[in-house]
Amino acid sequence: MGVIPNLDRIAFFPGELLTADDLTTLDSNAEQLRWLHNRTMHNWGIAYGLNVQGARGATSVTVNPGFAVDSLGREIILSASVVVPIPAVPGGAGGSAATYYLVANYVDDADETVVEQRTAVACGAGGAVRLSNDPAIVWKTTAQLNSGIDVVLGQVAIQNCVLNAAVSGAARRSAAFDSSFAVISGVVNAKDATWTAISTGGTNSGFTVAIDTASAGFSSTPAYMAQIVGTRTLGGAAGLIVDFVSVSNATATGFTLQVSLPSIGGGINPPQITDPTAGPALMAELGWQITWIAVEG
Repeated sequence: MGVIPNLDRIAFFPGELLTADDLTTLDSNAEQLRWLHNRTMHNWGIAYGLNVQGARGATSVTVNPGFAVDSLGREIILSASVVVPIPAVPGGAGGSAATYYLVANYVDDADETVVEQRTAVACGAGGAVRLSNDPAIVWKTTAQLNSGIDVVLGQVAIQNCVLNAAVSGAARRSAAFDSSFAVISGVVNAKDATWTAISTGGTNSGFTVAIDTASAGFSSTPAYMAQIVGTRTLGGAAGLIVDFVSVSNATATGFTLQVSLPSIGGGINPPQITDPTAGPALMAELGWQITWIAVEG
């Protein structure tokens, strides 16, 4: 929980000459009280965003903006996305992939980057007047993790100096209490999606499409449900379309929708619906939409 700070209550009087030490102490008191509030009345972890993106084969990951609190109550704020190279390691013991964690740390004033510095004047010395509020974003092994001080953003497996799989959010800790949950939904028009044909034995049997949910700001991988909405009947006696959908590769920033379109016969799922070019065009013509809903917590 941490030590309760021993703070003096600052008082002022009319005409008092204020020094930098007076104002710094006032700011420090407010900071210590805020941190005390955070660690005693709230949970530590990721409150919003800070999701990490990186696909298999990548040599770097992207950390999106967000907010977290460490176990000492200190706020960790990232206001702009940053790209972080992965450790250049061949792998782990016995030829396995090496496991690393990307963590965010609060940076003390003494180690923070100076944003603005004022020069000395006749009546006093110069110095820094604005500091960056950026956290430290670093890679750590399992043995190096300091739980609570290190806020884990993502876990990766590295082999031959590249990601062996997409970034995992399994090790992330949410600042929200267990009773909290979020329900968010979205819609993607089929004409705006990038469809990839599923080929089995040289025959196309459906499509996959990657659905991006990064804008929802999930802190962990939610439970996704998805369906396709739209006309299934072709004009005249051309036939009927029957589809079966499933969700795979779910992460905090998206999932893959698998759309199976089996050849059943009797006018059901005519050949053009599984054609790599004609199929997506027909989906767009029928006005298909991918609707999804996600529950986190």
